[in-house]
Formats: sequence, structure tokens, C-alpha cells
Amino acid sequence: MLVLGAGASSIWLLGSLGSARDGQSSSRADAAQIQTAAKAFRAQHANGCPTLSSLQEEQLLSHSVRSDDAWGNRFRIRCDDGEITVSSAGPDGKNNSADDIRAAR
Repeated sequence: MLVLGAGASSIWLLGSLGSARDGQSSSRADAAQIQTAAKAFRAQHANGCPTLSSLQEEQLLSHSVRSDDAWGNRFRIRCDDGEITVSSAGPDGKNNSADDIRAAR
């Protein structure tokens, strides 16, 4: 019975790790799409920094792109010195930590 319990725990852990990787992958893809749309916005609006709403209103961002990461944290857009960074708090829900999701170029 101990072996069965340990095996079930191992399977659950492996499934959880796979889900976390899938969440990071899909969230990074959404962040990259938001960043691409933000660059298009900046090309049309000289020095403006868009919001997620403005990207959708101007139809630069598909409504199918999630505005929250896989853990329910809202993506943020930051424009500094010509660089656009899109980020979210990631799995731990804390901004500026090691597991944040980021798209920066």
C-alpha cells in the first residue's frame, strides 16, 4: 500500500509540474503577443504607452489573447526609453520575483 501511495503522489507531482510548464508557456506566448501589439500601438501613437484595453479597442490585440497569465495575474505593459516590457507576477503572484513572466525586447 505504501508503494501505491508513493506512486500516486509521484504521478500527481509530475502532472503538476507539466501543468506549471504549460501555464508558463501559454503565458509567455500571450505576453509576446501583447508586446507585439504594444509596439504597433507605439508606431501609431509616437510616445504613448498602451493599456490592454486600448490595444483591444484599436483592434491591435485579438480578444483571444488573455489579459491575465495562467495564474490569474494581470499582464502589465511598461514603456521605458523606447523599450516595451510586458510582464505578470507568475505562479507565486508576487511582482518582481524570479518566476515572473516577461517579454522584453
